[in-house]
Amino acid sequence: NSMNNSMNNSMNNSMNNSMGNSMHNPMGSNNFPNSNGSSSSHNNAGMITASPDPIAPNFNSMPQSQSQPQSSSTHKMPPPIGGAPSPSDMFSSMTPTQPGQNMYQSELDTVSKSRQSGKSASNTSSSGNNNSRGRDSTEWQKVRHKQQRLLLLRHASKCQYESGKCPVTPHCAPMKKLWEHIAHCKNQQCTVQHCMSSRYVLSHYRRCKDPKCPACGPVRETIRKSGRGQGDGKLPDLPESKSIESGPSPFAMPPHEPKAPTLSMSPPERHPKRIKTEKSPLSAPSDSTAPPIKSPSSSLETPKPPLPQDVQSVPTTKPPQPTKPPVTTKVDDHSLVNSFTTEEIELHLASLHKAVQLPPAKLKAKCGEVLKGLQSHQHGWVFNTPVDPVELGLPDYFELIKKPMDLGTVSKKLDSGTYHFIADFASDVKLTFENAMSYNEEGSVVHDMAKELKAKFAADHKKMMTQLELEDKEARKNDRACTLCGCEKLNFEPPVFFCNGMNCQSKRIRRNSHFYIGGNNQYYWCNTCYNELDGSIPIELADMSVMKNDLKKKKNDEVHEESWVQCDECENWIHQICGLFNNRHNKEPNSKFFCPKCLLTKRKNGLPMQPRPPSAADLPRTKLSEYLEKHVHRKVAEKKSTIANEKMESERVAMTEAMKQLECGKITIRQVTATDRKLEVRDLMKKRYAHKNYPDEFPFRCKCIIVFQRIDGVDVVLFALYLYEHGEDNPLPNKRCVYISYLDSVHFMRPRQLRTFVYHELLICYLDYARKKGFSTAHIWACPPLKGDDYIFYAKPEDQKTPKDARLRQWYIDMLVECQRREICGKVTNMYDLYFANEDLDATVVPYLEGDYFPGEAEIIIKDIESGTGKKGGSGGKKSKKKSSKSKGRGNRSDDDSPYGEKDNSLPPKSYKEGGRDEVMVKLGETIHPMKESFMVAFLNWSGAKAEDLIVPDEIQEFRKKAEAGGSAKLERENRKRDLDDVERDNSGQPVKVIDDDDEDMDCEFLNNRQAFLNLCRGNHYQFDELRRAKHTSMMVLWHLHNRDAPKFVQQCASCSREILTGTRYHCNTCPDYDLCEECYKNPKANRGACTHELQAITVEVEKENQSGGTNGLTEAQRRERQRNLQLHIQLIEHASRCTSSSCGSSNCAKMKSYLKHGRTCKLKASGGCKICKRIWTLLRIHAQKCKDTVCPIPQCMAIREKIRQLAKQQQAMDDRRRQEMNRAFRMSMSGAQGG
Repeated sequence: NSMNNSMNNSMNNSMNNSMGNSMHNPMGSNNFPNSNGSSSSHNNAGMITASPDPIAPNFNSMPQSQSQPQSSSTHKMPPPIGGAPSPSDMFSSMTPTQPGQNMYQSELDTVSKSRQSGKSASNTSSSGNNNSRGRDSTEWQKVRHKQQRLLLLRHASKCQYESGKCPVTPHCAPMKKLWEHIAHCKNQQCTVQHCMSSRYVLSHYRRCKDPKCPACGPVRETIRKSGRGQGDGKLPDLPESKSIESGPSPFAMPPHEPKAPTLSMSPPERHPKRIKTEKSPLSAPSDSTAPPIKSPSSSLETPKPPLPQDVQSVPTTKPPQPTKPPVTTKVDDHSLVNSFTTEEIELHLASLHKAVQLPPAKLKAKCGEVLKGLQSHQHGWVFNTPVDPVELGLPDYFELIKKPMDLGTVSKKLDSGTYHFIADFASDVKLTFENAMSYNEEGSVVHDMAKELKAKFAADHKKMMTQLELEDKEARKNDRACTLCGCEKLNFEPPVFFCNGMNCQSKRIRRNSHFYIGGNNQYYWCNTCYNELDGSIPIELADMSVMKNDLKKKKNDEVHEESWVQCDECENWIHQICGLFNNRHNKEPNSKFFCPKCLLTKRKNGLPMQPRPPSAADLPRTKLSEYLEKHVHRKVAEKKSTIANEKMESERVAMTEAMKQLECGKITIRQVTATDRKLEVRDLMKKRYAHKNYPDEFPFRCKCIIVFQRIDGVDVVLFALYLYEHGEDNPLPNKRCVYISYLDSVHFMRPRQLRTFVYHELLICYLDYARKKGFSTAHIWACPPLKGDDYIFYAKPEDQKTPKDARLRQWYIDMLVECQRREICGKVTNMYDLYFANEDLDATVVPYLEGDYFPGEAEIIIKDIESGTGKKGGSGGKKSKKKSSKSKGRGNRSDDDSPYGEKDNSLPPKSYKEGGRDEVMVKLGETIHPMKESFMVAFLNWSGAKAEDLIVPDEIQEFRKKAEAGGSAKLERENRKRDLDDVERDNSGQPVKVIDDDDEDMDCEFLNNRQAFLNLCRGNHYQFDELRRAKHTSMMVLWHLHNRDAPKFVQQCASCSREILTGTRYHCNTCPDYDLCEECYKNPKANRGACTHELQAITVEVEKENQSGGTNGLTEAQRRERQRNLQLHIQLIEHASRCTSSSCGSSNCAKMKSYLKHGRTCKLKASGGCKICKRIWTLLRIHAQKCKDTVCPIPQCMAIREKIRQLAKQQQAMDDRRRQEMNRAFRMSMSGAQGG
């Protein structure tokens, strides 16, 4: 028994010392007067010396064994991890007692006599002597004393009467003083009366999970019953800073949270939840001293707090009380679930069912156990290997069995992680036996074997599912677990930090290593870069300067836990992610939140649906997105029909059943960005080819496409694609080329067999769109990301494998072959054959594309050439001869493909400027030759295409002829033309507004490049590793897309952990990331951690949410006028920044100058919510993206450009890593081939 171990052994000694022989008295004093003369006195220090208990509850009548009820607190979210909760937080779930009668007396008196008699009989029968009865009586008195102490502490924490005026019990005032002392006490051997014993009692109660505990169980049950079902049976948690035992805290303290002493005797468990609305007015003060606060109403008489509801309902005499002000309560749109249909809520709840959605390791173990039983069966050998029709003499096998399957194949698929659901595994196992029963006649040996094993599998599968259901139910019974998913504490992926040092080039800071932070906590230095800093020289950052001694040391070991939210109906706690809770909507103090289970019950009872918030379909439409979406919808319908027909033949099901199995949510495709950008040529490349007038930069248009699918009522982000378009006005070699830069996906698409098909069709359709726009070539670098790197989506599923190089290349080749069949593109080649195989070409003919392999590798090769030339004094030294010999060897291996055949090495080669071969092309050609198939170039069939660029293989020609003869080619062309020309109309019949993405900019700060989106997801814990997290992340991404001006990151209160969305936040300029909400700042008893500095008040601008879907509601004229006004304001800000005249002729110049001056002096800034700064910042950011001046006079332009460069550095660092890894992998494969 945990109580006997933790309390009787280690606690009773301390309690006996403090309580003495006064077990009849709950305060443990021997000099108390009896009940008819009750009073309480205090010593000079204000601590308790005596307090009688004339109305002590009859604890002998309490039941001995009761289960712990569920929480009924009205909090909404837990405090920061590791923060010491205030006493009011820990007692907030307690229900105040009723005045005029003994605490819990009405419930306890009914069972007092029977309980006492039962106890007496038990003692008599068990001991049989007076000594045993005396010992039992003494032990019971100790237990009774502990119960009394718990209930009195509970009452004192919730009582709202002024000190000394509580009609419930005369012990209230001294118990309040005791509780306030406990909140501050850190002494491990405190001599204050009742301090140590009370802390032991509270600590045991907090940890005890035994429903049969003689001390805790009856207390929980009594509280629940006496509170008429409103109590939760929970007593205060002992504050971490006041715990008894020494040692490290089991709670992880995030570095951005204020650190407080964290000694704890309790195991890790869910942290106390914070209050959503009001905090108890009797919260014990925290250890930290807050800045002095002068209340504006301090001179007024403070009205007495209204009595609790259960106190007001007692028909006995009670003191006068003020009228409780009416509270208007409404159901707010905290959760997307509020707008779900009944069916969507049920689907969402089913998706959280852990019995059917297992982690990959557990799914493999459970299904592997069932499969092993089948394979080891006496008939299992028949079905363990694929059927060989030739060996078995079954020539018609594949004519009758369209989809062969065997247990060996199932085992391989299970080991490789192919199965994501138990249903997929079960389907293949059943198919194995059904194929055998279908091919072999009934009554045959094989048919009977298959029938027997099929029945065994059905029984084993049912047993496994029953076991999983029981495990899931047991997990949900835990009051510390989420009632939706059954899980307790769930951690996010650890945060990622990139070094800003000069030598690291934005490399990641290793996990569990120390680093340094500074510059408003936005810049980081690894230990190596920090040691290289000069302490006497200021560190110049983009927007400030800092000294080395200003940097603070931290350790990269942060762990962040998923937040919780409490249902206002059932009062159960759930993960915010499970409940699709949108924290940005948590603004109304009196609004209610219903968990999906309660909402489902209310919906069935007639509760109406709330309007659905702006969804993916409400995002602005563009010409490109409309063309892509129509094409994909048409192709998906055709593919589903084809698959359904195959299912009819192979699985012998009806067409309706086959189509039902292929049902999927609506796919929505939207373009979210369309901005003009420029790629600056790197220094060495620019210098080497300056004599050929090589451009300094290449402008291009960046577009981002996102694919959503409606899954269980949520538009889930499944696929993202970044495209770089270099138009006709681009200089060579980038003229008229498109670059498929980055694409990324998660495997949650339903049905899963459509996943590759949809993404291929999207790329095919885009290339068709590009050729119609006049682009001539498409470039692709097929290179998978490295382990630990993400292209676009942060933290993908564990069971989603990163494709290998060969598989990724084949994925792109299959797509391009289909493009050739549809006459969208002609010749498909590679960069090596196109550029490097021709000795007359130099590096200036190779397209210079952002994020591509060529720019980074060319810069390294040029650097090596220049350093080698400097050392050897020319290009004809020993090193050149050695490399020439190597080239000769490579030429012998592949003379047809390589330009490096046998050469005369007796004469030094001509230099590049003397007409010789460009050494950059030679070395780069040697590097990429073994992996040339990864650099794909497709010539598009545009109106100006040359005949030699449209040559395709013979099999493609044959396919085109057959398609033309059958009419399918003509039909495809007509459909594509219809997709381009058709006009989408809304429900009223009006044409849907479509933006020309080539003429109008679509600016989205967090999606303009993939690194900005990754940073948004990392900073807000928007992950895609589970479907439930992908749903929540997609919901928040859509919220950001529809509210693009809203802050991307918001501050959290260090005390209550609530995001500060309204009112005033109080910021510490000394402690990192320390803010308090207005409520906690004005509450002197709020836990403020270790911060004692003066806080700066910053007004938080209320976020105005856009319910119309961005600019989609504007007319064409309004959008153009908006673009025109934006450009005029940018021109004005450029003029005002350069204008020095005091009497400028421009009427708006002086006004803009005042705005710029405001931006320099404003303390709030844009991040603090200043409206003027926000607007000015937007104009400055747009200007900075296009500014080319070396020194720009416009304020903040250089700082913004530096931040843009920092993002580019992070992206470039990842590109360099994968380029280097690709080189290393191919070098190893080549050396292995040579060694073999």
